[in-house]
Amino acid sequence: MAPQFFTISCTRAVMATPAILLFFATCVAQFISAVQGNNNVVNRNNNNGMIRGATHTVVVESSSLAASDENDNVAGGHKSHHKNHVPPDRKKSSHHDENHKNIDNSFDFYVFSMTFQPEFCSEKHEAPEGCHHPKQIWDRLTIHGLWPNNDDGTYPQNCSNEKFDLTSLQPIRDELEQQWPNIKALPNSASHGEFWEHEWSKHGTCTGLSQLEYFSKAVKMLMPTPSIVKDAETQHSVVKKDDLLAVYGGAQLAALVCKKNYLSEVRVCHQKETDGNVGKRMDCPQSILRESSCGSEIRIASFRMEEEEESATVE
Repeated sequence: MAPQFFTISCTRAVMATPAILLFFATCVAQFISAVQGNNNVVNRNNNNGMIRGATHTVVVESSSLAASDENDNVAGGHKSHHKNHVPPDRKKSSHHDENHKNIDNSFDFYVFSMTFQPEFCSEKHEAPEGCHHPKQIWDRLTIHGLWPNNDDGTYPQNCSNEKFDLTSLQPIRDELEQQWPNIKALPNSASHGEFWEHEWSKHGTCTGLSQLEYFSKAVKMLMPTPSIVKDAETQHSVVKKDDLLAVYGGAQLAALVCKKNYLSEVRVCHQKETDGNVGKRMDCPQSILRESSCGSEIRIASFRMEEEEESATVE
């Protein structure tokens, strides 16, 4: 209630009634109430201003926090996202990146590995199917694989997901059967092509060559089995390691791998040409020469060895 209203009301009360004292007391009480009411309005307005100010401050702080969160998401958050979404086989993914380099000819040289099939059969407790009725043409060194390698002893493998396509090898199928045979699974077996598939997937995919190029080059690289090996097989004798190395050009040009001192594999090295093709023979790096495991005298297995040993036991 305003002060003016208080004055007018009190004047009229004095003129209109003798109960002035009672009315005067009432007017004083109303005046005090009016003054307190105005102060409350001011206080509420001031409080609203403070609330708005506080609310504004909170909004600003929330915006700053949101901005900070966004910055964290862009910087540290992005790093976390990158880290958290690295697949479990990241090394494989990295490897596939490296494989792209390998397909672009980033390896250093080739290893051409030849296996002596009679030894392969003799070492198996349960001989594979082809070992029971071996073809005469298998009685020699045949192809194991053509492998890209690095000078430091590492090698690329499984460089792409390109599926093995046996039909693409039809032009050289006869040569493959003779020089790169799979005696574990004969031609009429559903798994006959698995050996070639394995070699292509693990090694061939890293060469940058097509499947036909890869296998064609390998079959052309097969070297004749040294006569001293065939003679030792027939005569059940041994071959001197130095003599066999000499056939392949010397101790720096071949690694001889033995199992129980029976000749198992011969590995030679070839240069890699700039386009990824197989180049000339070369000295093998120490990483390959260290694979040699034959003694000074090397025994030579034969397809008939098991039968002959059984016959000797019976006698």
